Amino acid sequence: MSSDSARSADEVFREEPTGIESNGGRDSDGSARMLSRWTFEYTPARDIVREHMNGRVLNACAGKTKLQHDGEIIRNDLNPDRDADTHHCVTEIADHFDAQSFDTVIFDPPFDEKQAETKYDGLHAMDVYAALEQFNQLVGDDGKVITFGWNSWGMRSFPAFEREETTLLQRGPIHRDVIVTVDRRTSATIGGEW
Repeated sequence: MSSDSARSADEVFREEPTGIESNGGRDSDGSARMLSRWTFEYTPARDIVREHMNGRVLNACAGKTKLQHDGEIIRNDLNPDRDADTHHCVTEIADHFDAQSFDTVIFDPPFDEKQAETKYDGLHAMDVYAALEQFNQLVGDDGKVITFGWNSWGMRSFPAFEREETTLLQRGPIHRDVIVTVDRRTSATIGGEW
């Protein structure tokens, strides 16, 4: 390792976002361009996902918006009343699919308990890290996990993944940005197992 790339133990790593999208304005059809409860109705969020979707896709918290893709999309939603292919909790979803069977996982859950209570009938994954562990099992070689949330952690806990993109979806001066991370599996874990 060169001295330029070495970091001291007390040096802080700062990741700059690769993109920033401001809320507001109008889409080409004249409709308002606002980030709302249904993330993928917002054109910039939908465009990020479309750019990175590849192969077989798991939309792990599908909600009501149906994404367009030339490959297979499995729509999962915890709400049994939602139009989805499956209704599994994301903390146990790897029990229902073969390992490494997806090329892309999209994870857009309610970001916190308050959001879940006020907008999603209280339904949410209680343990986001457990969900990420499931996606680590489900994504195959060179596959991606696209995560939406209040933080930029994404798949950083798993050494087989590398960050490709971090985009801020700005919601205005008094609201938190929604952070989108795109992480790609670049290797197997130690021991050659996924």
